[in-house]
Amino acid sequence: MGRNVFFMSIRLLSGSVFFILSYAASGQLQQSKRYEIPVSDKETEYHVASAKTNGALIYRYSSTKRNDFLDLIHLDTTFNELWKNQLELEKKFILAHQRTLGDRQYMLFYHREFTTLNFYIYSIRLKDGALTKYLIENYIPFVPTHLEVTSKGALIGGYYIGHVPVVLYFSFTTLKTNVLPGLVNETGELIQIRVSADDSFQVLIGAKNFMKQKTIWIKRYNPDGTLKQNTSIQPPENSSLLFGKVIETENDNLVIAGTYGNRTSEYSKGLFIVTTNNQGDQVQYLYPFTDLENFFSYMKASRQKRIKEKIERRKIKGKKIRLQYRILVHELVPQNNQYLLLGEAFYPVYKRDDRYNYGLATSLAIPYIFDGYRYTHAIVISFNQQGKLQWDNSFEINDVKTFTLEQFVKMDAQSDKIALLYLFDNRIRTKILQGSKILEGKNYNPLKLDYQPEDSGEEDTDIRKLDYWYDGTFLAYGVERPPSRSMSRSRQRIFFINKVTYR
Repeated sequence: MGRNVFFMSIRLLSGSVFFILSYAASGQLQQSKRYEIPVSDKETEYHVASAKTNGALIYRYSSTKRNDFLDLIHLDTTFNELWKNQLELEKKFILAHQRTLGDRQYMLFYHREFTTLNFYIYSIRLKDGALTKYLIENYIPFVPTHLEVTSKGALIGGYYIGHVPVVLYFSFTTLKTNVLPGLVNETGELIQIRVSADDSFQVLIGAKNFMKQKTIWIKRYNPDGTLKQNTSIQPPENSSLLFGKVIETENDNLVIAGTYGNRTSEYSKGLFIVTTNNQGDQVQYLYPFTDLENFFSYMKASRQKRIKEKIERRKIKGKKIRLQYRILVHELVPQNNQYLLLGEAFYPVYKRDDRYNYGLATSLAIPYIFDGYRYTHAIVISFNQQGKLQWDNSFEINDVKTFTLEQFVKMDAQSDKIALLYLFDNRIRTKILQGSKILEGKNYNPLKLDYQPEDSGEEDTDIRKLDYWYDGTFLAYGVERPPSRSMSRSRQRIFFINKVTYR
C-alpha cells in the first residue's frame, strides 16, 4: 500500500473489497464456476493473482531445510489446470509484488532480513510456465512498496531511510539498474507510478514546496527512464494538496485529481482536479465536500438533513465550515467523455486498554489503544474533460473494520452504468448507479460456499476476498471448513475460488 498517507488519501481493506462495475438494473450475480484444493492446518496459505484473460495463478510458499520455494498452479478462465511449476527461491526471499503484462507474469522478491539489498524478478511465460530469472543489483536499502512493468523494464519504488522516495529502473535488455533522476532528495511520499501505452511513465511525489505547503510533483519519463518533464502543482493559498492520481489524455496532457486540506493539516476538506500539458500550463478546480450533493447520503435521513441545514446556516452567515475527513483516493479512470474518481472515507478507532492496572487512576488517566479503522462510505465523483464537477454519489460501508488501510472499493465503469460491490461477512453487497441516480439500492448476495459457517459464536477467521479478473468477471476466494455437525466429509479445510459475474 505504499506509505503512511492515511489521513487524507484514498486506498483499500484486507478481506473485503469494493467494486464499481457495469450492471443492468435487472441483472443477477452469478457464481458459475468453483475450484477447490483441500489443505491441512499445517500447510501455508494460498494466494491468487489474476492473469486477466490468461487465467489466474495460485501460489504459496513451501520449504525444505535447504531451500525455499514458491509453488505455482496456472488455471485458465474455466478453472482447468494448465500447468504446475515451482520457483526455487534464494533463502529468506519473499514476494513483494506481482504484475501481469501481456502473456507474462512478473514477481518481485526481496530479502526479508536485508542481508542483501538486491532484488529478484521472475518472469513467468503463462502459456507453459517457462521461467526467466533477473538479478536486480541494488545499493540503496529500502522495502519495495511499488512495482510496475513495461515491455522494456521494471520500475521498483520505495523509501530510503523510511521517508525519502526512490524508484529504480531495471532494463530487461541491458540488465542494468539505475535510480530515476529528478526525484525529491528529502522527505516525501511516493504516491503513484503509472505506465502509459507507449511505455513512457509518470511518477507522482508528494512533498513540501519552498512555501512549506505540501504539493504534488509530476515526473514524466521516456521509456528508457530518462526524465523529460518535472513540474509541480501550485496549491491554493493557505492549503496543501494531500494525495492524487494521474491519467494521460489522448492529446498527451495529464489529469491529476485528489484531495486537499488546510495548510498544516493532514485531514482533507475537499477535492481538486488539475489538467496540465507538456509545457507545464495548469488549470485547477477545487470542490469542498460541502458542495457535493450526495457526500452525506450514506447517513440516516435525519442526520443527513441536520448536517446539510447546519452547512447552509453557516454559509448564509458567512462563517467558515470546518468539515474535514480522512479520505483514501483509489482510482481515476476515463469513462465516455468524463473522468471518474473513486475514494473511501474512514476513521481510526480506539479502545481502553484493559490490561492496564489502573489502581487509583482516574478515568482521565486510562490509556487507550488503537483498535483498527472503520470505513463509512465510498464516493464516486464525475468531472468533465475541462475539470468541471458533473455529479457525485456515494455508497455506505457497513460493519467493516481493519487494521491495515487497503482499497475496498474498485471501479469498473461500463456503458452508462456503474456498480459498487464489496465482499464482507460472506455476502457480496452491491449498489447500482447511473450518475447521481440510484438504479438499484443496496442488495445482499450470499457468497456461494459448500458449507455455511456455524452459528456457534466463534469468529470466522478465514478471510474471503473479491478481486478483479477479466472483462467484468471477478475472483472470490478464501478458505472454508465443513462444520462439526457435517458427517459427509472430513473437517479438512478447503481453499476455494468462485468465478463471479453479473448478467
